[in-house]
Parts: sequence; C-alpha cells; structure tokens
Amino acid sequence: MDFFKLYLMIISSITFGYLIAAISVETGFINWLGLKTVKFSKLGIHPLLSPIPVLYLVSPRAAHLHASELLKKGKIKPKDIYIAAAASNFPMRITFLYRYYFPVLIPLIGYLAVYYGLLRLAFDTIILIAVLIIGKRLYKNTKHSDEKIEKVNIIFNFQTLKKGVINGIKESLKFIVKFSPLFIFIIYLISKGIMAKMLTVMSPVLKWIGLDDLEATYVATAAISPPVAYGLIKIMLAKHYPTTKILGTMFLGNAIFTFLRAWWAYVLPYYYGLYPLNVTFMLISIQSFMPATYNLLMGILLSRI
Repeated sequence: MDFFKLYLMIISSITFGYLIAAISVETGFINWLGLKTVKFSKLGIHPLLSPIPVLYLVSPRAAHLHASELLKKGKIKPKDIYIAAAASNFPMRITFLYRYYFPVLIPLIGYLAVYYGLLRLAFDTIILIAVLIIGKRLYKNTKHSDEKIEKVNIIFNFQTLKKGVINGIKESLKFIVKFSPLFIFIIYLISKGIMAKMLTVMSPVLKWIGLDDLEATYVATAAISPPVAYGLIKIMLAKHYPTTKILGTMFLGNAIFTFLRAWWAYVLPYYYGLYPLNVTFMLISIQSFMPATYNLLMGILLSRI
C-alpha cells in the first residue's frame, strides 16, 4: 500500500471539496437551501420553538440556549424540545451534505458518496415525517406565529468567488494540519501491527458481520479519524469491492465513531449546562444514539447481503 500516494490523493480531493463548499457558502447557496428545508420542519413543532430550525443552521448552541430559557420559564415542556430537535435534523442534514459531505467526498469516492448521503438522509426524512404527524396532533389547537423567514438570495460574482476560494484554502490548510498527524498515527498502527492485533480481538464480531481485513481496518480507523478512513474506500474501489459491502463498511465506521467519540466531543457541548441531565441525555439519544443505531443496523444489513 503506497501510503504517500494515498495521502496526496486524500489531500487534493478534500482541498478541492473545501473550495467548492466555501464558494457555496459565500454565494449564499447553502443558506438558501437550508431555509428552503426549514419551512417543512417548522410545521410540526411548538410555536414558541419555531426559530429553532433556523437557529440550528447558524449555531446549535444558540438554538438550545433559546430553548432552555423557555423551558426554565415553564413556557414549554421537555417533549417540545425533543420534537423541535428531531425536526431540526432534516435541514441540518441537507446543509451538512451540501456544505461538507458531497463537495469533499464526491471528488474522492464518487457515486458512493451520493448513495451513502441519500441513505443517511432517508432516516432523517422518516423522522421528519413522524415529527410532522406527532406535532400536528399535539399542537393543532395552538396558534402559530406569523414569523417570516428572511429571504436569502444567491449572489455569484467575482467577489463572492474570490472570498470563497480564499476561505476554502484556509479551511483546507486547517484540515491538513489536523489530518496529517492522525494519518501518520494510523500508518504507525498499521506498520507496527497494532491495528492487526486490534482486529484480532474484534475478529469474531467482524467475521459474523461479514467484514474482511481491509473492511475491518476501515471500521477501526473510522473510530479514530473518519477522514483517514475515507482513503481506504478508494482502495476498496480499486479492488472492485461490491457497492453494498463498501456502503455497509461506511455505515459501521460512522456508527462506531459516533458511539465512541462524536456524541461527547461534538454533540454534548451544545447541551452542557443548559438542561437538566435527563433532558440532556434524551437530546443526545435523539441526535446521536438514534442515528448511530440506524447506521449500525444498516451497516450490518448491507455487509451481510
């Protein structure tokens, strides 16, 4: 395995992706897309929490600060927050896919990124439908505000293009600084046989799921650094792995990463100090553990086909 070639391939693909993502942000396309999806989420949530989906696109922490104040004043109940949080996942997923995921991964792994993104979106769509049904029943006698969402126009000119390119380069450099040490660490684990020992311990479970050594290495790597793991997908494609097997491996890697790291490193800070522990746990379950369980089940299903 030519690790240096793999490193350059990942860096070049993701740098290109960051450029596309930054240009999309500066032209206003991302905000325009996010606000288009927000209107669907607002249909099934408590009227006082109607700003939550919009705030989520700007700052999840600000969204929960707003919700926690309403909860402390007794104007809403915890279940209202749970429904609003679940409804916000859909516009957040759309925004994430177009701002980070598709621009970065399509240049790297092609059509697989689209398949994977759409399968992830399918779960959020099901949750959104459930929220709309439940919310309409709960709030059918509650008056909704006539708050208007600010209109966002897409502006594509030299200035937005220039700013997007500059920001894209800055973001890619930040990524390289964080990514490179992790890549070296993973290569060290592989070259010293430490990764192989980890896989030996996990072997019974991985064999039951149907993963070979390369797929198992992806899952173990994704638990530490998903961007490093994405490079292994390129190797699977070169070896003509079935699409379902690769997708299953990606779902399993994402699930393991969420269960081991993402929930406390990226989600918990949004809620910490704002809510009682029981509310915090429920929100983490809704926005981390529930999607991770879906990813785990999808991973097992696709890997065993």
